[in-house]
This record gives sequence, structure tokens and C-alpha cells, in this order.
Amino acid sequence: MNRFFKSIFIIYFLIGVNSIAFSAGSFKTHRGQGEVKISQRVFDLLEFYLSSGKYGKHRNNPPEWAKPMLKRHWNPMFLIISKNGKEMYWYYNSHGDRADLNPNYLGKARVACEKRGQGECFVFAERRKIVWQNGINPKKGTLIKKKQVQQGMLPQILKELGFYDGGATQTEKIEKKKKKIEKKTTEKS
Repeated sequence: MNRFFKSIFIIYFLIGVNSIAFSAGSFKTHRGQGEVKISQRVFDLLEFYLSSGKYGKHRNNPPEWAKPMLKRHWNPMFLIISKNGKEMYWYYNSHGDRADLNPNYLGKARVACEKRGQGECFVFAERRKIVWQNGINPKKGTLIKKKQVQQGMLPQILKELGFYDGGATQTEKIEKKKKKIEKKTTEKS
């Protein structure tokens, strides 16, 4: 009987390890590519995610969903954003409250992000490394340290990588230019 339980345990363990390895390996195939500019809202959430809830707007003025996260230690697992940069979804602490033992947690996260109505979503960061490929970010990705987030360097890093422009999107820039032109024409007339 003892041998039977050992065999069952070994089979269960091998299936579990294989599922986890499959999920982690699929990050690479779901990494985002192309130009993306993240919104101010996504930037605030990214800052909270990369610092494990220690810094940023949501740390200082936490919404209801963030309050329980501030009471415990957690580590980021992966973050997904939409191609337009306006929506995101993240997983954290693979051994904590939000742990999902289903091997398709990455696919479920992408579906959850896409249900928020901003289009297709892809992996932007794995743990604290930005992996989205936009032609500027290195192929291996860019590691963001907690210390860099604490020192307020995240906006600068994201601007250098081409992911952030202070929260202004292309359409907002175009509309600002139109307003300036309209203002000049009304002043002249």
C-alpha cells in the first residue's frame, strides 16, 4: 500500500512540475511587441506592482482593492497590458492568496484583461523585468529595481524605453495641438 501512495505522489508531482514549467515557458510566446504608450492610470498601477506595493500613488492613497495588499508581503509574478496601453492585469505572489494552481493562469489573465474592453493584451513585465519588445527595450528586457521605483526613477526609465510620455496619449497630443491652432485663429480674427 505504501508503494501505491509513493507512485501516486510521484505522478502528481511530475504533472504539477510539468504544468508550472509549461506556464512559465509560455511567457515568451505571449510577450508584447510593437509601440505602446501606457496611460497615467496604468503607470500608477505599474509603479505599485514593481515596488510590491511599497511606493507610488496607490501606496500613499490606497483604493479599497489595494488596502489588503498593503498589509502583507508579496512579490510580482507578471503584468499584462493591452496594446493601446490603457488596461492591465497582474498576478503576484505565486504562493499566496491569489495563487492559481491551474496551468493556464497566463491565458486566464489575458482573457481577464481583454474583458475590460481595451483589446488584446500581452505580457509587459515578468516579475520586475519589462519584456515588451518595442525596438528600444533590449531583447533580454529591462530590470527595474525597487530602489529605482522608490527614488522616483520609473517615469524617466519608461520614457527612455519609449513606453511612457507622462500619461499623454497620441490622441491627447493631437487634440492639444488642435486647441492651440483654434485659439490662435480666434485671436487673429
